[in-house]
Amino acid sequence: MGDEKVLLNAGYKKYTGHEIDVYFHPGKCTHAANCIKYLPSTFNMNRKPWILPNVALREDVKRVISTCPSEALTFIEKNDSFDL
Repeated sequence: MGDEKVLLNAGYKKYTGHEIDVYFHPGKCTHAANCIKYLPSTFNMNRKPWILPNVALREDVKRVISTCPSEALTFIEKNDSFDL
């Protein structure tokens, strides 16, 4: 996890979701393929955009991102609270 401005300035691309935003840095990726192996519904290189944060549970997206050995993937969770 990180600060969005810092991530974007560092070269990460943002993939917006309802509950979680996913950030990917192609220059850091070592192609370990954990993301596409463990959560192909969210991470699929055969479509554009290749990352769809909304098609899986937030916890599953977080779990798979935590397995990225190169830190090419990271995320920022969105606040669940809202005003009534």
